[in-house]
Amino acid sequence: MMADVAQVETLRHFRIPGLVADNKWSVGFDPVTVADRAAELAMRKVLAEMRPDDAILGEEFGYCEGTSGLTWVLDPIDGTRGYISGTPTWGVLISVRDETGPFFGMI
Repeated sequence: MMADVAQVETLRHFRIPGLVADNKWSVGFDPVTVADRAAELAMRKVLAEMRPDDAILGEEFGYCEGTSGLTWVLDPIDGTRGYISGTPTWGVLISVRDETGPFFGMI
């Protein structure tokens, strides 16, 4: 379900002329687009509805504490530079971990 909502948000903006990338860093270049933010927000909404006690660590919006002992790690667009240039060299990364480390991941 999280991959589905991320797909909708990322493809909505992919290869659209005029897509703007902001730089997250003051030194160097780490691009972020409206698609990065929209996809992460959509995944966070799914988690809030289905797994409200889990923590979330997202690349765009940081950490949100949980009480279940599980943490979802989200990268809404891994390969934003490729995404911006319109090449199919990007993907959505989703994983979940507990106190022992990651135990599930999806690209």
